[in-house]
Amino acid sequence: MKVNAPKSLLIAGCLAGGFGPLVALAEESPSVAIVAESLCTPRPVKIVALYANATGLTPPLSYQWSLGNGKEWNGSEVPEQEYEVGRYDVLLAVKDGAGRVKKASVAIEAESHGCGVMK
Repeated sequence: MKVNAPKSLLIAGCLAGGFGPLVALAEESPSVAIVAESLCTPRPVKIVALYANATGLTPPLSYQWSLGNGKEWNGSEVPEQEYEVGRYDVLLAVKDGAGRVKKASVAIEAESHGCGVMK
């Protein structure tokens, strides 16, 4: 699966310590992914836009984010977040109408120039 947006990364259920190749998931297989888009700025703060991509789940869906910067959010789309220099682990849990919970995570590494690396 490929995302054709600059500085964007789509992650479906990544494993701690790195990821292997992304795999296309069958339509009927429920999944949750985080799309993280790095917004380059001339400032040393890294700004990231985050949103959830959930498929195969039964509505209504509830979203719970732990943004790694001490903030939490509920909803499929997160307001732009600022990250100082360092590493931040963003966690997402999505619960569907059938009570199933699916999780995803992404690590954000903010570098001094404002355009960090997402892993």
